[in-house]
Amino acid sequence: MCFVGIDGSGKSTLARSLTTIIEQRGVKCRYVWMGFNDSFTIFRPVVAAAKGSVFRGSRHMEESRTKGMVVKSPVLSTIYQYLVLTDYIFQSSIRVGLPLAMGRNVICDRYIYDLIVAVAVLLDFSVDRTMALLDRCLAVLPKPDLVFLVDLPEELALQRKDDVVSLDFLSVRRDLYLQMAPQCGMTILDGTRDPGELAQLAASEVFQDLAGD
Repeated sequence: MCFVGIDGSGKSTLARSLTTIIEQRGVKCRYVWMGFNDSFTIFRPVVAAAKGSVFRGSRHMEESRTKGMVVKSPVLSTIYQYLVLTDYIFQSSIRVGLPLAMGRNVICDRYIYDLIVAVAVLLDFSVDRTMALLDRCLAVLPKPDLVFLVDLPEELALQRKDDVVSLDFLSVRRDLYLQMAPQCGMTILDGTRDPGELAQLAASEVFQDLAGD
């Protein structure tokens, strides 16, 4: 199970709340943060060497010259995708794949969908190309049984976060999530509602799915 959506939508709160609810019902469960925030593992030395010259002190690619360099260069675009996605797949095989193999249910706070959205926006992909890239990743990653898209107006999300680049940073990503949702079978949760109510709604769907299994 995973919660996805724009920054400030409430993914972490809901993922943790759902973990608590499921564990209270006596079901083995593990919460895993699966965001990608420069958390390279196998490519850490490469990224560390390049960060100083490319990012120049900015933690957001949109605020640095990196975006222009990557978008304009097919070679850099290919390298960027390879580094990010390969590293993420490696991390997922350990942090998600191993608990699943041990018989635990896993609740992901963010997942590959969020990374694909970030890459697609950065490289200006069409929806079709975005979905094709997502399908290739899900062919080798653990595929979630349930995906919850926590959606809310980007203006409200911006009020909740103090480290977001701009309103456009959120709006372009929100639009892509909403286009992906029906194709991915996502359950959309209204992020403006009370988090406790949303967690209970998600729990109901989870236990229906478990009962079916």
